[in-house]
Amino acid sequence: PRAAVGKAVRAEAGRLPAGEARVGLVRSILAMAAAPLKVCIVGSGNWGSAVAKIIGNNVKKLKKFASTVKMWVFEETVNGRKLTDIINNDHENVKYLPGHKLPENVVAIPNLSEAVQDADLLVFVIPHQFIHRICDEITGRVPKEALGITLIKGIDEGPEGLKLISDIIREKMGIDVSVLMGANIASEVASEKFCETTIGEVGWV
Repeated sequence: PRAAVGKAVRAEAGRLPAGEARVGLVRSILAMAAAPLKVCIVGSGNWGSAVAKIIGNNVKKLKKFASTVKMWVFEETVNGRKLTDIINNDHENVKYLPGHKLPENVVAIPNLSEAVQDADLLVFVIPHQFIHRICDEITGRVPKEALGITLIKGIDEGPEGLKLISDIIREKMGIDVSVLMGANIASEVASEKFCETTIGEVGWV
């Protein structure tokens, strides 16, 4: 769909006015025609669930995003119930972020491939030791134009020495990846207290 939109815009470009007016019209056409961006959160621990609360509330305010946020959840049983069922019905991650309600548009999905399918934006929030396996499993299941952002703490140590998590994702999946770092505390983020964070991307340097 996005390729078709771009083709249509280029075809019409010759009939648009010159200068700033032309740029403004192109942006307007793209904004109206482009499909809403789909967000998937890869991970659902205390940090992932806290971020899911913020993202879930934010996408509802912006038309450029799809209203539903998928969150991959490693399935567990809590008090005789599946954790995904608890999150989807009670809207709370009672194991990793108790006491904080998640927006109803955050949907817990136990199947990783299903969760990331056709996602435009991937938010990685898993323990760093699992990043290789996760990337191997989802490579080829997301659009090449997808963007990623990693909130994963730590650094990978392997045969090649120390490696940034963002570099691993970028190399394995072939997508652009940004990095978000605090210091932040999940419970404070979930409580929407004032928090400070920094986002960086290689292309900005």
